[in-house]
Amino acid sequence: MIEAFGADATRLFILFAAPAENELRWSETGIEGAVRFLRRVWTMVYRWRDRLKDPGYAGFQPASSKQMDGEQAGSLRTQAALRRKTHQTIARVTDDFERLDLNTNVAALMELLNALGEFNVEPAAASAADVFAVREALEALIVMLAPFSPHVAEEMWEGLGHEAGLLKTVAVWPKADPRLAAKEELEIPVQVNGKLRSRVIVAPDISEADLRTIALADGKVQSFIDGHEVVKVIVVPQRLVNVVVK
Repeated sequence: MIEAFGADATRLFILFAAPAENELRWSETGIEGAVRFLRRVWTMVYRWRDRLKDPGYAGFQPASSKQMDGEQAGSLRTQAALRRKTHQTIARVTDDFERLDLNTNVAALMELLNALGEFNVEPAAASAADVFAVREALEALIVMLAPFSPHVAEEMWEGLGHEAGLLKTVAVWPKADPRLAAKEELEIPVQVNGKLRSRVIVAPDISEADLRTIALADGKVQSFIDGHEVVKVIVVPQRLVNVVVK
């Protein structure tokens, strides 16, 4: 298998195919998925490598201002979605490594690569913010891939413009920013007398008062409380709203 597909793909397949504590049902066809994944990461790195070497992004800080036109706001949301996925993946992989859940780590890295693929921006037309988001995602992906496929990870790390290898240039493991990893929206179930009647979509930082107001104004909830006295509204922040009526 090493002669046919390389040590990196073989190692990746073994660690992905089953939890480390379980027996592995060997399948020579399964390794093809590992090969395709590594090829996709390689292609993504070399698609972006020239743009990522551009020093124009150096010192760039992602925009946080909400005062922008519609096109800029849409672009910012796209960049934010990629950065959110990056930091969610860092948090997930780091936590799973602590538990030796290596197969789920590989699945998380595949999801991050999919998010990069969905970032529909051509490198030549990428803004500084686009470059920042892509570089952050790719560097994190390669560093987290290194324990599974160290040889190709070294090659791709140099492909991003780093002159020395991973062990010489990576000071620390990527660290997730909880603020960036937080979900952009939450789906909150709304109950009436303990029975699920609706769901509302809200911002993660919504106040209890605003969540209460939105839940009570929901059309489906209104149909169940109309004609009844609202005794109390129980709000569990970011989790649940229960309207008690009689």
